[in-house]
Amino acid sequence: MLVQPGALMGSGPTSLGRSPKGAALSYVLPKEGRMPEWKTENTQNKAIHLTAGLLIAFALAFFFYYGLNAINDPVFSIDFLPYHMAGRLLAMGNVGPLTDYARTGSFAATSGPFLDYFHQYFFPDSPSATHWIYLPGYAWIFRPLAGLEFPLAARVWLTVNAVLSLGSIALLWSARPWTGDKNLATWRTAWIVFLGLTFQPILDNMWHGNISALIFFVFCLSYWLLRRNHYWLAGLVLGLIVPLKFYPALFVLYFAWRRNWSLVAGAVVGCLAILAVSLLTVGWAGNLAYFQMVWAELRSGGIPAFNNQSISGFLLHAFTRGNVNAWGDIETPLLFSILRLALVAALIGVVAWALRRRPEDTTDPVMAQDLDLALVIGVMLLASPITWYHYYVWLLFPLIVLFDHLLVSPTTNTRQILLLAIGYGFIVVQGIVVIRPFAAQAIQDVWLLRVLLSQSFFGAVALMYLLWRSRLAIARIECGNRRSGTPSG
Repeated sequence: MLVQPGALMGSGPTSLGRSPKGAALSYVLPKEGRMPEWKTENTQNKAIHLTAGLLIAFALAFFFYYGLNAINDPVFSIDFLPYHMAGRLLAMGNVGPLTDYARTGSFAATSGPFLDYFHQYFFPDSPSATHWIYLPGYAWIFRPLAGLEFPLAARVWLTVNAVLSLGSIALLWSARPWTGDKNLATWRTAWIVFLGLTFQPILDNMWHGNISALIFFVFCLSYWLLRRNHYWLAGLVLGLIVPLKFYPALFVLYFAWRRNWSLVAGAVVGCLAILAVSLLTVGWAGNLAYFQMVWAELRSGGIPAFNNQSISGFLLHAFTRGNVNAWGDIETPLLFSILRLALVAALIGVVAWALRRRPEDTTDPVMAQDLDLALVIGVMLLASPITWYHYYVWLLFPLIVLFDHLLVSPTTNTRQILLLAIGYGFIVVQGIVVIRPFAAQAIQDVWLLRVLLSQSFFGAVALMYLLWRSRLAIARIECGNRRSGTPSG
């Protein structure tokens, strides 16, 4: 039975209340044992805001909880330890050990201050520890923490990583303003926050105390400047991280291909500034030792560790018997190297083909360029010889780009949404790795389990396929419009 609003909204004692201004409201008398049902025009908006509020609340609570809980882990900030040691060496004026790689011929330290420091806080019987592995000039990042004892410095760096992660999400949100249905703006913001703060590569980086969040934050700042047409500044900021990991140089190549010379010039200046700082820090000999070590690592067979999520990592998991529970190099046959290089070349080829039409010649130049940048991120992660799981913080950008694209594209279908969900599910957690503490030997010996170690790699491949198809679709629609004479604006 439906009772009209006028019968219930009077001023007498039987009145149930008043409807929101301008909203039509009716009340359905409940059947026995059922809740009453209110029907209003703003129910959908309230549902959107409720969902958004709960998503943001959970994401913030989870992020805060995980950050605090990481401190309890026995190997909390294990990757931060050599960074802190590097800062201390700078504070002492003893820069020689930063680039003393000749003793081991690799980035592993078998003696000296890095091994001693590692023994002090982690595994006293370990025969080796991680050396300083970046261009020497970047050690100055950690100089301000040199005066703190390692446990306190690690907690400060955890806080810095958390702030950088939050800042990256904020920059991506700000650089990509929502122009669709305004009622969905809050809902979309909530999903961006949720995707970012519950993304395990970000949490993994915080736990280990690595610098992936710092690198990604600098990229997001560069992207934010790019979206505001500050090309030279965007390039300058981007150039600051190119010598740190090298693979961001692919962005510089991309913008050179697009003839954005202002951005390329800024990137060159940023790179030269970092190289100058490094030269002043350890001199020619120290920098030469570093680059020789990088070259030697690139020529090595590969590292089959469980958290290597590149093409090389997948091949090492599936087609070698290398130890997936350690982080040592293994020799690989020539055929393996040929297969890896062929797959990398094929990846670069299909991506370049999708990018052949300039963003300005598509129906949506901004989205087309974002898809381009997302594809470049995919190439640099999959093609790299070593892509540790926490490097996948970069995939937050493609995830957000795909989320927006599939949300507004008129051609989005259920299969695309399902593939995005599957890819995200494979990436957002490490999966089978969770059984390593009690099944390390099984993971090493059982071929299927070895293959499943590449779960995040499979997720990244799924995202790359979606990005590739989406970029082709934007160009194809424009091409079709031109043939039919339909304006693309």
